Amino acid sequence: MIDDKYDIVVVGGGPAGTMAGAAAAKAGAKTLILERDAVFGIPVRCAEGVAVFHLKRFFDIDEKYVAARLEGAVLHAPDGSEVPVASEDFGMILERTLFDRWLAENAARAGAALLTKSDVDGLINPNGRVEGVYFTRLNKRYKVKADVVIAADGVESRVARWAGIPTHLKPVDLESTYQYLVVGIDDDHNNIHIYLGNEIAPGGYVWVFPKGKGIANVGIGVLTKYCDGGTAFRKLNEFIANRYGKVSIIGEAAGGVPVARPLKNPVKDGFMITGDAARHCNPVSGGGIAAALIGGNAAGEVAAAAVAKGDITESALKVYLKRIDKDIVKYHRRTYRLKEGVIKLTDDMLNKTAHNVLKLPPEKRTIVNIFLRGLASQPKLAVDIIKAFI
Repeated sequence: MIDDKYDIVVVGGGPAGTMAGAAAAKAGAKTLILERDAVFGIPVRCAEGVAVFHLKRFFDIDEKYVAARLEGAVLHAPDGSEVPVASEDFGMILERTLFDRWLAENAARAGAALLTKSDVDGLINPNGRVEGVYFTRLNKRYKVKADVVIAADGVESRVARWAGIPTHLKPVDLESTYQYLVVGIDDDHNNIHIYLGNEIAPGGYVWVFPKGKGIANVGIGVLTKYCDGGTAFRKLNEFIANRYGKVSIIGEAAGGVPVARPLKNPVKDGFMITGDAARHCNPVSGGGIAAALIGGNAAGEVAAAAVAKGDITESALKVYLKRIDKDIVKYHRRTYRLKEGVIKLTDDMLNKTAHNVLKLPPEKRTIVNIFLRGLASQPKLAVDIIKAFI
């Protein structure tokens, strides 16, 4: 049964949305999560990699949604040089179909109501103040009021635009991505592999994220500033043909990934934005799972506290910005500056960086040292590098 009024309505059932819904419900708020697709976690538009400590921050890890645990990472320069990266935690590759469903179950157990096949197609916003949503489910349109609406509807975020918050992305701040789930590759399945080069992936990179022996997510991200609509698809097929030859593809997905600064103000009276919709993706890697968990949880807790106090004004909801300042806002602003430096690197500069790093002892081949050497011609970025990765 769908009620006419909720304390909090969350639009979007990805990790940010379900984390927000679970946190709000746990805090005692009457919460509804609306998901447009038929099943939580499908389709998968993600490379599925995440660091272990980000998951442990919120819950015990259940191996049922873990496809592979990783030992390390290898960066591949344009000339073929391979640089193993030293780190204590390279994390894991998830089964997002199972992980997202588990997060939805977690929200339901916390007391949130969840609906699939529910397409939000408008906001209740008299005089510019958000007071709820309109959505269509099974050919029937509903009007549901809410004290706070949380937009977690992904990179396109129609809901944020309807609320009057501009979310337009410049070509330099959006990557076009394409990914295959590939079976039958004879490749290292203990490490992630990142392939760099302006010929391979203009403004981005190719990734090979193993999900077990002989199976991996093989994908590409290219900066839209440097490509047209079909570049990602074309470049990925070229890479696979050159690297693996003939393979079996059992899944594929395409999409856009924001590599921008976080939104300056993702809140207004009765309204919040989180996850990809708030531009909470790492501007260098494009990774968004960790920020979705952190930001979604914070949004849900802040919204529930605001409702309980009877103050859902923009000033009250701005506590959310303080909650995510260190982990998302400051961190992603620094990595955005690094992205601006990285996209200036030529293939020759990438090759020289690889050669210089390979001269270091294996334990010194860290992400920090790779960036320091790669961006040595841009010394102003040194502080950002150190603060971003230490």
